[in-house]
Amino acid sequence: MSYLDRIDAYQEEMLSTLQELIAIPSVKTEAGGPGEPFGPDLARALNYVLTWGEKNGFATKNISGYAGHLEYGTGDETVGVLVHLDVVPAGDGWKYPPFSGQRAEARIYGRGAIDDKGPAIAAMYAIKALKEEGVKLNKKIRLIFGCDEESGWQCMEHYFKHEPKPEYGFTPDANFPLINCEKGQLGLVIEGELQSAQTGCRIESLTGGSRRNVVPEWAEAVITFPDQQSLEAFVASIPEERANEVQLSAGPKEQQLSIRVKGVSAHASLPQEGDNAVTKLVEIIATLNGTGGCWPAVRFIHECFGRETDGRGLGINYHDQISGDLTINLGVFKIEQQKVKMEVDIRYPLCTSGEELQQKIEQKLATYNLKITNSSALAPHYLAEDNWLIKTLLQAYREETGDQSAPLAIGGRTYAVTLGNAVAFGPVFPGRPEIAHQKDEYISIQDLMACTRIYAKALYELAKADTESV
Repeated sequence: MSYLDRIDAYQEEMLSTLQELIAIPSVKTEAGGPGEPFGPDLARALNYVLTWGEKNGFATKNISGYAGHLEYGTGDETVGVLVHLDVVPAGDGWKYPPFSGQRAEARIYGRGAIDDKGPAIAAMYAIKALKEEGVKLNKKIRLIFGCDEESGWQCMEHYFKHEPKPEYGFTPDANFPLINCEKGQLGLVIEGELQSAQTGCRIESLTGGSRRNVVPEWAEAVITFPDQQSLEAFVASIPEERANEVQLSAGPKEQQLSIRVKGVSAHASLPQEGDNAVTKLVEIIATLNGTGGCWPAVRFIHECFGRETDGRGLGINYHDQISGDLTINLGVFKIEQQKVKMEVDIRYPLCTSGEELQQKIEQKLATYNLKITNSSALAPHYLAEDNWLIKTLLQAYREETGDQSAPLAIGGRTYAVTLGNAVAFGPVFPGRPEIAHQKDEYISIQDLMACTRIYAKALYELAKADTESV
């Protein structure tokens, strides 16, 4: 029996293990007792996988509940596989209970099924198959379980203060064939003082969005018009086709109008898949005659953001062949303490830098009496296609699937950046829907088994090989 035959024989055991892991509602909460920095449920999930490792003969280690690992093999170098056990909150409206691990329609349903508990189980059983087949390796394989990937990454920060980093590896937390480029990220807080005098149409309030890295689903404003005639003319100017997107109602005072605009939420790494309610609202009201107050900020959004997501209005629509287009998301707009405040999320390609982008944006802002008051940046992460790790992982994927697709670039961020010499590798196959963080999250049984075979092949090749000879 080969190690791949063993994987096929594990199927029912794997499904049962995944169901039990999904049943632990490992959403980050306040710290519990000792060894529970992210709450008791995440500590339970970590203990579950480490106990599984011990029962199956692996060396295991728990790093104070922040993270842990199981290990197989010997050698001077280590191949790392980084997975996470924490999940985002389930939300409402599920077809099956989100922490049931329900098996239906040739799938396992539940929060974390695809992100990232299903892939964790695939990696666990890939290593088990190699171990039980007695495969001889020249390197160690270490499966590292993080518990804070969905929020602050404190898990990896703490873990690597106490444990050495593997020389190379992958994280099964994105897409196949693999992700060899993760774009840079730039987060900006933009603020400006409200101008005291307003003339013409007065913006009494304007707000939209709740998080920088989410495309706003709703935005609303209250506007006072100079007379009833101008109010009625504005209402009449809104196209009929927007009737389902724009809700109008009388404001609390005469000649006031409350405008509520519906968009479509999406992650800021893919803003083109959403419909930004803030920029849509601004597009609707930008034709009104008004000065002072927050009107300069409204003009800025209309003229420099518009409805595009590539930054062209700011002169930052960078693009390269490897990492694709820059994307930008205006995630938050609000008025507080006599100030306008905006939060912006930018994912940028290899051909530019956070410093260059910030300088260009600052030049635009000056015209509107706005300025950047806070910023955070993460550099891009990239491994070339001729890298030994990339070639080895692609070979395993292509042998199993026959798919010759090229590596991908994404705007998201994965554990791969914590190792440096690592990439994201699966579990989502080409053509499959992106269902992480969505209600009715699932992994198909077919894809789970295919992932396990691919990971076993890849780990065998990585851990048996002399990197200089490949």
